[in-house]
Amino acid sequence: MNDPGPSTRPEDGANEARLEAVLESISVGFYALDRDWRYVVFNRAAEEYFGVSRGELIGKAMWDVFPQGRGGVFERACVRAMDERIASRFEIPSRARAGRMVELRILPMRDAGIAVSLSDITERRRTEDALRASEARLELATQASRLGVWEWNIVTGEMIVSARAREIWGFAPEQVVEIEDIPRAAHPEDEPGILALSRRAMDPEVRDASPYEYRIPQPDGAMRWVRAQGEPVFDPESGAAVRYVGTVADITAERTAAQDLRESEARLRLAMEAGGMAVFLLTGGGLQGSPELNRLLGLAADAEPTMEEINAGYYPGELERMQEAYREAVASQARKVEIEYRYVWPDGQVRWLMVRAEINLRADGEPQSVLGVILDITERRESEERLKLLAREVDHRANNLLTVVQATVALTSAPTPDALKDIITGRVRALAHAHQLISEARWRGAELRRLVEEELRPYRLGAEGRVRFGGPDVTLSPQVAQSAAMALHELATNAAKYGALSRATGEVSVTWTLEGEQVTLDWAETGGPAVVAPTRRGLGLNMLQRTLGGGVGGHAVLDWRESGLMARLSLPLSQPR
Repeated sequence: MNDPGPSTRPEDGANEARLEAVLESISVGFYALDRDWRYVVFNRAAEEYFGVSRGELIGKAMWDVFPQGRGGVFERACVRAMDERIASRFEIPSRARAGRMVELRILPMRDAGIAVSLSDITERRRTEDALRASEARLELATQASRLGVWEWNIVTGEMIVSARAREIWGFAPEQVVEIEDIPRAAHPEDEPGILALSRRAMDPEVRDASPYEYRIPQPDGAMRWVRAQGEPVFDPESGAAVRYVGTVADITAERTAAQDLRESEARLRLAMEAGGMAVFLLTGGGLQGSPELNRLLGLAADAEPTMEEINAGYYPGELERMQEAYREAVASQARKVEIEYRYVWPDGQVRWLMVRAEINLRADGEPQSVLGVILDITERRESEERLKLLAREVDHRANNLLTVVQATVALTSAPTPDALKDIITGRVRALAHAHQLISEARWRGAELRRLVEEELRPYRLGAEGRVRFGGPDVTLSPQVAQSAAMALHELATNAAKYGALSRATGEVSVTWTLEGEQVTLDWAETGGPAVVAPTRRGLGLNMLQRTLGGGVGGHAVLDWRESGLMARLSLPLSQPR
């Protein structure tokens, strides 16, 4: 060895020679430092590890040669060994070789210096890490699978059943399990299947190792589903099965989830059918169809239309509008599209459909697929159109009603304000009755029977026989219904003041007939005071004539018979245009 420095005593030369031989023979890097941190020993393994010769190091201070070693756990351990005579052992990343791990042992020496040994443990650490990872994966797999293991020695009859298998089958930990106990634990309906499968598995000509799922009744009445799978081991000489080994797993949650999924899908299908909707997927390969989508397109459930056939069903101009909305969504990165459009079924029906879809883009921003739902909104669109028409009709009828009220007031006169008030109130009430009936029919018109009944109701109370009416079911248009209500009011008011309804013995009969688009209503009074034809037309009867005439297109004929007034009203079903 080179000169170890002043700290080495000459009388130790023999010992040092022996020590040098030992240090040179070991594969562990080793070096020693004196009290001044100078290298006094540096073996061949250390030379190879650090890539330097000992001649370059002996007698030099370690911190001058390797300043990168200062700081951190290594320096602290060296100082502790040098000053406090405390040994250390630890693993750290190598500063001499990047990416390597070393184990360091730092020992105090008797002459106040320290000795350092280092071992490259990189491969050992990798092996240990891989082993730990493998064991962890195995443990996770075992826990996740929750498999039970069993083995049947067919020759001796001995059964070996793991704790998990006992738990699944419902056997007690201390119970001696016989092979016959396993099928007996199953539901009676499933037991024959287990026995049949085991016979097939142990048959040398069949050797069926298929899994079998069956039920195990639980004490609380619940049912546990298990999946068992076994494979026999056959004697090579006799060919007979000598051992039967396998696994058993609790699949109750799996079966329950599958059943829940089936029920959920069934509910989804029902909801889609009830809501008139279908899910679709459009990719570069075309449209993924479904029976629900075919139904919305007016096709048979098992039809497989091409994109050309589907596109041909769009109402003129709608396909172009759909494509433009799609291009705008892609260009704006909106990704979501919602549009309503018309579609023509093969039988000629025009249906309103609404599509709500999301555009899935590739990494380069180009469309990859379109996923969405299509709903049939025909009834909603038709209802909206009806509401728009109804709103316009209500506006029109309200204006007409105000005009009628104004005319009624203008044509009404009476000797006193109170009399004028009563007359106007009665006529407006008649209009209100008609308006109520028209409103109940959503402004499609009013039934003539209801108009007659409402106007004569006050005169029938307590004496139904005095007022009789009848005729076919007839619905008058809103304008004609208002005029008919006013005419009936005038006739009833005249009868109550001067005619049949002014006497307790008087009666009124109202009948009507329908011929084509014309209704003829006959008003007949009997049992009242003797009738004398008026010498001039009164305001009430003048109102009657003007109400039916004009824009309505009807008219009235009055016959002043001595036995009672007879009136014939001619009414169209709808107002002439």
